[in-house]
Amino acid sequence: MIALGGFGYWLATRMASVPVVHGERMSYRSVFFRVLPHGLGLALGSAGFGSIATFITLFYAAHNWPNAALSLTVFGTMFIGARLLFANTIKSYGGFRVAIVSFAFECAGLLMLWLAAEPTFALAGAALTGFGFALVFPALGVEAVGLVPPASRGAALSAYSVFLDLSLGLTGPLAGYVAGEFGYGSVFLFAAVAAAAAVALSVALYMRAGRGVGGAATA
Repeated sequence: MIALGGFGYWLATRMASVPVVHGERMSYRSVFFRVLPHGLGLALGSAGFGSIATFITLFYAAHNWPNAALSLTVFGTMFIGARLLFANTIKSYGGFRVAIVSFAFECAGLLMLWLAAEPTFALAGAALTGFGFALVFPALGVEAVGLVPPASRGAALSAYSVFLDLSLGLTGPLAGYVAGEFGYGSVFLFAAVAAAAAVALSVALYMRAGRGVGGAATA
């Protein structure tokens, strides 16, 4: 991991710096509230990632299933694969449409984990969750930064990203309480409900924006 970090640093030093965009700048407070709904969607969707990262091994252990680490590998592989293969769908169909479909896939994968009675089914659920979560951040992020002037888009991305960290910080304690009261499987039901709420929120934002295909690309 240290070597990979060093390699990443070397690559970053070889990149050209991004020029500072001058022009109208909104206050950070205004930017934050502008991207707040999109950040809430990101936070709801990130509950699935936090639940799997924190509780999947305990879930497997509670069922006496082997190869818990394989589920994390499959989750990560599907996450990266979806990013590589389907990133252009945001430009083609718009961020909200991609987010709605992504949240739906994530919700389905989490429900599979909740209902899993054997490890193969749980593995498929982890894979589907990783596939669904992959495009959530960029899909809603494109829509969020499009709401502010170009000079404030860095602040918008910063404010939007906070919700990912906030979600991961809160998911552990909340899901831990759910696990203690209802069992490890219920953690994934809890995350699935959050993903379903993210679907509803994204649909509402899409309808409010009134955008068609490629709307985000022209924002």
